[in-house]
Amino acid sequence: MSGRVLADDALMARLLRFLEREDADERRSHAELRSLPIDERVLEGECIRGATFEGSEAGRYVFAATENVSKFRETDAVLVGDGLDFGTGLSMSYADFDAERGRLFLEKDPYARVDLSVLEQGRVYTIDRRPLDLQNRFFDIVRAGFADERLAAVLEGRHELERDEDRYVRAFENLRAAGLNEGQIRAGAGAIATESLALVQGPPGTGKTRLLAELLRALCAKGCRVAVCAYTHRAVDNVLFALRRLDAGVPLAKVGNPGQGVDELRRAEVALMSRPRPGSLPKSGVVAGTPFGLAKLPVQTGFHYVVFDEAGQMPIPHAIAGMQLSRRWMFFGDHNQLPPLVTAHHEDRGVARSIFEHLHDKYGSEMLDVTYRMNDGVCGLVGRTFYGDRLSPSACAGGRRLPFVAGGVLDDVLHPERPVVFARIDHLQPGMRSQEEAQLCADLIRELLRRHGVAPDEIAVIAPFRAQVRLIRSALQKAGLAHDALVVDTVERVQGQEREVVLLSLAVGDPAASESRGTFFLTRNRLNVALSRARTKAIVIGSIGAFRALPMDPEGLAAASVLKSLLDQVAQVDLTPVYGQVRAERESEPSRERASAEKGDQQVDDEHQAAEDRAADERA
Repeated sequence: MSGRVLADDALMARLLRFLEREDADERRSHAELRSLPIDERVLEGECIRGATFEGSEAGRYVFAATENVSKFRETDAVLVGDGLDFGTGLSMSYADFDAERGRLFLEKDPYARVDLSVLEQGRVYTIDRRPLDLQNRFFDIVRAGFADERLAAVLEGRHELERDEDRYVRAFENLRAAGLNEGQIRAGAGAIATESLALVQGPPGTGKTRLLAELLRALCAKGCRVAVCAYTHRAVDNVLFALRRLDAGVPLAKVGNPGQGVDELRRAEVALMSRPRPGSLPKSGVVAGTPFGLAKLPVQTGFHYVVFDEAGQMPIPHAIAGMQLSRRWMFFGDHNQLPPLVTAHHEDRGVARSIFEHLHDKYGSEMLDVTYRMNDGVCGLVGRTFYGDRLSPSACAGGRRLPFVAGGVLDDVLHPERPVVFARIDHLQPGMRSQEEAQLCADLIRELLRRHGVAPDEIAVIAPFRAQVRLIRSALQKAGLAHDALVVDTVERVQGQEREVVLLSLAVGDPAASESRGTFFLTRNRLNVALSRARTKAIVIGSIGAFRALPMDPEGLAAASVLKSLLDQVAQVDLTPVYGQVRAERESEPSRERASAEKGDQQVDDEHQAAEDRAADERA
């Protein structure tokens, strides 16, 4: 008995220390941020200046803002005030920004007790980021979770998996009748039949959301009440919309902050419940929310299952909030894609990972093995590199090819029989941007749009650093190629999306600079996400120097090794003789200006800042 208690206490203590370090790091970073002048906070993307309050509209607070270059995303915690006295600011929640009309939308923070009637119409405000109070919200959740012996046993890896074999057989036949593939049927039937825990790994394009919706429809048809939990409002809403498309009659509810998609949720007949009253939840159907939202429900609410989506991005403490609502749990995710956002340094990496990876290491998972997104060439590379060669393209996806009209200047790069290609431009840029790579991106996009007829919304350009993202956007504007539907962003912003063509600009050219950064600029998971957005064509743009770095840390060394392995698997086209001219022009700049620009990149755009880019997308 004492040994069990010590084991439980060990993991619980590790999780509590993890929360303490994250909380302390967030408060430290916010203190440093608040010490900066407003102009610098705006430059950092952590502040919106000159927002004029117009009034309230459909439960949201509307501000006129002609410019918004912030990194704020849905549900981010913000402070509305004069930008100088943070003690008098109003705690609110970021909702949305309409760039065309210059309208900024904020919402009441359900966890903050503030009187928003003091907002003055016509007054100009400054909007800053504020820290989340993780300590008060999750310390008690973790302790309560480990007080439950069954839940603690699951988290510790001491649990014996159980399933109902008769239920498995019935579910297998029902899912086969729904037209799913064999891998989806096996994984889905196992999840429905579980009496404890089931994990389903969904690599890119394998139909995870469709399978999840089919499972929910089948469970609700049997009168089950199911809780659905995801780390972001967007992920929660996607599950609800997918289920509604399958079944117009199943009761759906969302608890807590409704997030940005209120109107769409209402059109889908989703009941919105900020703080549900006892007995107000549907007796059967789906009740969905983020961990914050579901944490408002009493643990005695009584759910037959709790289903976690995007569990590869959910921290362990957040998952415990949902796990307390049932005795059966399904986790859908992929630990080979983006992990949870972690801001502090943790020697104990075992508690800094996602709930999916934590449980996968202890119990394994069923992997969906057919992708409906990537063609045979892209899937072959992604499958070999990240999924143990277990991933195959569907019959409809495998033979797809990029539209192509021969005779262009970049045919060697864009040829459809080279689904993944390395466009090589050797340079030794030590910072986080490369003008020559940006110029090649613009030229490739010109060819794709004007010669090969690829639509702007079928192209994504990805870079590890915001400095390179800005440089590529500038190159597109100068070339007259800027388009709202054309995605140019960091890796963190494109997970969950797919495009016909993906361009990945590595930017870094000096291997010594990569090694000196402390962490490798492109992790294994981020590389997977970048390449697997492509349906028919993935182009890696970079200098050979980016492949020669030898980071000192084990994780960085493993990531560099994966990047190097790509060179042996893909076609290479050396464009250095052409695009080296751009490098020569760059090097002809006055050395002081060049050094200043590179110093600015370092200050604004280090890798940890790029990781923070997804904080707003993932915070709930």
